[in-house]
This record gives sequence, structure tokens and C-alpha cells, in this order.
Amino acid sequence: MAEKSKRPQFETTLAYMAVGVIGASILSMLLTLVAALLGFTELPVVFAQLPLIGLPIGFLIIVTMLIFSIIRRSKENRS
Repeated sequence: MAEKSKRPQFETTLAYMAVGVIGASILSMLLTLVAALLGFTELPVVFAQLPLIGLPIGFLIIVTMLIFSIIRRSKENRS
């Protein structure tokens, strides 16, 4: 039987961080849109600003995860 390669803990942590940050940003975007649709005028500014910060950070986390994955696979192929 072929053994499955176990994903390192660091890559798993990065994946969960990316999902959390991007998920929170999308939920914040939806909350802002629904609040505007329902006519709320007093909404904390953080809900509108979170996607502007969270989505690029999530993208950088995904790129970092991709780089570490490429490095790990190249080391596995050498040995």
C-alpha cells in the first residue's frame, strides 16, 4: 500500500487561517450589504473596512501556503 504524505502542521494552520480570515471578510461584506438594504445608518465602520484588510491578508496567506508547499514537494522529489 502506498503511504499518503502527511501535510505538515504549519500548512494546515495556514489553511485554517486563510479560511477564517477570508470567511470573516465575506461575512462582514454581506452584513454591510444587508444592513444598507434594510436602511440601517448607524453601523460600525469596522464592518465596512474589514474586507479591505482581510481579503488581501487572506490572499497573502494562500500565496505563502503555496510557496511552502512547492518547497516541501521539491525536497520530497530530491530524496
